[in-house]
Amino acid sequence: MQRGCYNWPWKPMDTIPVDNELNSLLRLNPEFPLAVSHDNLSSYKNSFVNWHKQGFIELSVVTENMVTVNLLNHQERIETGEGFLILPGILHSIRSSETECPAKYQTVLFDPCMLTGFRGSYFEKNYYKPEIINRNGFFHFSMDCESLFLLADDFHDIFQDIYWEDVFLKNQIHQKLQKIWIALWDNVIVFQANKAFQLDDARLWKMIDFLQTNFQKKFVLDDLCDYVNLSRSACCRYFRRMMNMSISEYILEYRLSQAIFLLDNTDGSITEVALQTGFSTTSYFISIFKKKMLLTPYEYKIRNKEKI
Repeated sequence: MQRGCYNWPWKPMDTIPVDNELNSLLRLNPEFPLAVSHDNLSSYKNSFVNWHKQGFIELSVVTENMVTVNLLNHQERIETGEGFLILPGILHSIRSSETECPAKYQTVLFDPCMLTGFRGSYFEKNYYKPEIINRNGFFHFSMDCESLFLLADDFHDIFQDIYWEDVFLKNQIHQKLQKIWIALWDNVIVFQANKAFQLDDARLWKMIDFLQTNFQKKFVLDDLCDYVNLSRSACCRYFRRMMNMSISEYILEYRLSQAIFLLDNTDGSITEVALQTGFSTTSYFISIFKKKMLLTPYEYKIRNKEKI
């Protein structure tokens, strides 16, 4: 596969030469969505991994020399013994910091479900919060950090280039990966996200508070914009950047979550639930609910009663 080299600083995003072949190269086994890669940048043209993004989490540690990770708004230099974490969908490229000394690094790529299990799980609520991880798609860390240094053996184990056919070994790797993520979350991710986005954090929570307080009413974008003192376009861009979804998508998700709560805990009719959660008509509520849950609100309610 031919990969080109493009000099820093790069041009605006619409002119970045993204390697679409590299984007779609990796396919993880859905039964155990984790893969290991040992990269020597000397094997790439000009020691450069072209611009790309993956649908997985990339956790890397530099083992020799230094790499520079290029992101859309900045670049990070990673030295031997340091690591970096790139979240799904983040456009980036990687090159040796010094062309004459090609770097080596190892990476474990995995689907977020390896951490969270299922949507709404304890792990997702406590260690994969969208309001945190969507602030920043890249995190730089040092293995000298005490909590990470103590997990050196776990890092070593997950970077082994083997195929885990044994169920026991898979469970071990899964547990080690979760231990590493919790250490990263507590010592790197939350700290760096809070440090870089303190102002954004306050504004984001102000927006979320407004949307959750007024979800039963007809949504008017201008009301939210006035509340947080942003223009319409800036408000929409900001929310999408922080939450990785549009404002309307968030409102819909929140209304559905409230509707599910009412279906689970009250005897209200489908129409009553629809009106109490901000849906304009019962038919629209049923349509959206079925699209998301793959069954109608009535079918959902009946199924839950049968489980009791």
